Formats: sequence, C-alpha cells, structure tokens
Amino acid sequence: MVINYRAERWSDVVKLLTPMVNDPDLDEAFSHAAKITLGTALARLGMFAPALSYLEEPDGPVAVAAVDGALAKALVLRAHVDEESASEVLQDLYAAHPENEQVEQALSDTSFGIVTTTAGRIEARTDPWDPATEPGAEDFVDPAAHERKAALLHEAELQLAEFIGLDEVKRQVSRLKSSVAMELVRKQRGLTVAQRTHHLVFAGPPGTGKTTIARVVAKIYCGLGLLKRENIREVHRADLIGQHIGETEAKTNAIIDSALDGVLFLDEAYALVATGAKNDFGLVAIDTLLARMENDRDRLVVIIAGYRADLDKFLDTNEGLRSRFTRNIDFPSYTSHELVEIAHKMAEQRDSVFEQSALHDLEALFAKLAAESTPDTNGISRRSLDIAGNGRFVRNIVERSEEEREFRLDHSEHAGSGEFSDEELMTITADDVGRSVEPLLRGLGLSVRA
Repeated sequence: MVINYRAERWSDVVKLLTPMVNDPDLDEAFSHAAKITLGTALARLGMFAPALSYLEEPDGPVAVAAVDGALAKALVLRAHVDEESASEVLQDLYAAHPENEQVEQALSDTSFGIVTTTAGRIEARTDPWDPATEPGAEDFVDPAAHERKAALLHEAELQLAEFIGLDEVKRQVSRLKSSVAMELVRKQRGLTVAQRTHHLVFAGPPGTGKTTIARVVAKIYCGLGLLKRENIREVHRADLIGQHIGETEAKTNAIIDSALDGVLFLDEAYALVATGAKNDFGLVAIDTLLARMENDRDRLVVIIAGYRADLDKFLDTNEGLRSRFTRNIDFPSYTSHELVEIAHKMAEQRDSVFEQSALHDLEALFAKLAAESTPDTNGISRRSLDIAGNGRFVRNIVERSEEEREFRLDHSEHAGSGEFSDEELMTITADDVGRSVEPLLRGLGLSVRA
C-alpha cells in the first residue's frame, strides 16, 4: 500500500484500503493513518464527497497523518467552494505548523488546490510507478472511449424507441442530440459556437417517463462527449436541505460533487421554495446550486422536473434560474389506450399476460381516472390519473394483480399438487385486476364513480 501511495497510484490505494478501513479490530494508529490515506486518495481522484467523510476528523495518534489529513480536508472544502471553512482549517493548521510550506502556500493562495487524476490516466503511464509519465487530462486518450461512447448512443436510441407514446418528447430529445452533436463538431473545426446551456426543464405529471428520459439524455450527453459519465443523481428537497445554518450549503455541495461529470436530476424542484418563507433554507440550496452550475459549467448538467405551473413558480424565485434553464421538454399525460399498452408490455416482460377482459377493464378504469379531477395534498385540483401516477400506477397494478393471481392459484384445487399449466401460471384475470385496483386507489385517496 505504501508503494502505491508514494507512486500516487490512487485507484489502487482505494482498492486496498476500502475493505479494511472500518475494521473494528484495526490498531488505532493504523486505523487513523488508513482513513487519512483513503480520504486523500479519493480526493486525488476527484471524489470529494466520500473523501470528506474520511477527512472530517483528521486528528489522531499519527502526527504526520493528522497534518496531511487537515490539509487535504481544507483543500476538499475549497473544491466544495466553501472557502470560509477551508480558511478556518488552514489558519488553525498554520498556527500549529508554521514551518509547513504547503500549508503556508494554501493559506496565502486560494487557487492552490488538489490536483486530480483518473484511474484511466494512471493506467496510461509509460512507467506505472512514475507519476511524471502520466498523461495530462488534455493529452489522455482512452483507447476504449470511442466504442463505449458509440454503445451509449446506441443504448439511448433503443431505450427512446421502446417508449410507448411520448412522440413529441422523442422528437425533442432527438433535436437535443443533434444540437449537441453539431455544436461539438463546430467546436472541433474551430468555428464559432454560441454559448448554450445544456440544463433542461422536464415538465409534466408523475409517472410520464421524466426520470427514464433523463437517463437517456445522460447517455446521449456522455456518448457525444459532453459529459464524462452517464451517471444520473436523482435528488429531492430532503437531500439538499439541512436543519441548521451552514448545513444546507454542505449537503448541497456534497450532492453536486457526487453528480459532477454526470447529470443532477432534481425532481419536484418547486418543493425547495414551496413554503414561501424568506428564510427557507431552500433558497440557500438554490443559491448554492446556481454558483456550482457556473463554477462547474463544464462538468455538471442539471435537469429539474415537476408540474409545469410549479416549475414556472420555481424559476421565478431567482433571476439566475430562467437564464440557465432555457430548454423545456413537456411530458403529456398518457392516454388510457397508451396505459393499456404499457400494462401489456410490462406484464409480457414478467412472463405474465392479461386476459382480454382484464385489459378492457383497465382501459375503462384509466379513462374514468383521466376524466375526473381530485385535489392533491396541497389542495390543487389535478387529473385523478396524474395523482395516481400514470405509468407508475400501471406498474403497481401489474405487480398487485400478479399477487392476486398467485393467491388465487395457491388456494385452488391444484394448489397441493402444483399441476398448473403455463397459461394458468401466466394469466392475469379481470377478477385479479379488480381485487388489486381497489386497495391501490384507496391508498391514493382516490375512487372511481360508477
């Protein structure tokens, strides 16, 4: 492990220390040194949020590790754009160790920070044990990158094509892909490229495919080379908001760090400001998000999602939001016929099949829910089918209907012998659907008028 550390083979350090660092049987001194070393390695790989979890309390029995850990913690906080906290750590460290040149430099120069790398660049060294032979970020060419990007674009196209309905959404995503692709080509040719934001607004009711389409967009952005990862970090208000002053900035920055080089998907974005209070910590989260969207504009794409009217209110809460979220994709509610198609497809993927009368009953149910309105938890009148969750409601029906089928078969005359045909084991009847729908609707606070 020491050899890997001195050779700055950070990915190998992480692999070696992660399984053992929390072992309760470790010697106290070794445990302290291991945590600081692991935190430093994670930080050098640009994984700031997990790094901070190991560097939060750098003091311990190993004096050298305590100093190194405190310095690394300060630089991670600086990378978090929390210069005030970083400065406090550095001042305390300098007071105790004025002879440390790195600490002095970090305190006097706010541009002094952690030099990050990647596992791929480490493996691309001409001498595996000499960090000086490692290619820089601009020079590194991953030999498998082209094939990986092509595969991501192909996956995205297949997933988009498999969607039932959403024709206009598909067209918008296709246009988005073309726009980004041509922007990158123009940049490679040295042509002028207009400054465009790649952040998106996904407006529509629950269960209309917003999260899944966000994953498709992440693959497209990564496949085209706009992002390094196809990862999508899905968050809600509770993930960003703290209970005390300073906690919201830290939580929001940590979440953003975990989403860097990928997509941050903020669902029900309006919940950040739903209270309307001027001292709501949600406003702090928005300010922090806007700052990071500017500072990390080449490493972060943000997609906000929710009902259109709610998102418009959200965008109006801060003048910086509208200018950053200029591209909108509207997700319509599904039709009753499309939801029946979705139910049929879901069941088929699970080796189940609805009998025809069950599909007929489902379409009638969806049509009634689409025609009725019900107040949501905030007292706003919504289409009952939107409150039920559209595609999400369909999935719940499929799963609950299968449970009803299993219960019915297990209490049939063949239950003891298990002599069921494949058709019996697969078929979902109208009665199965009927018994599944009632408790689902009741749980949602919905009912269907006859």
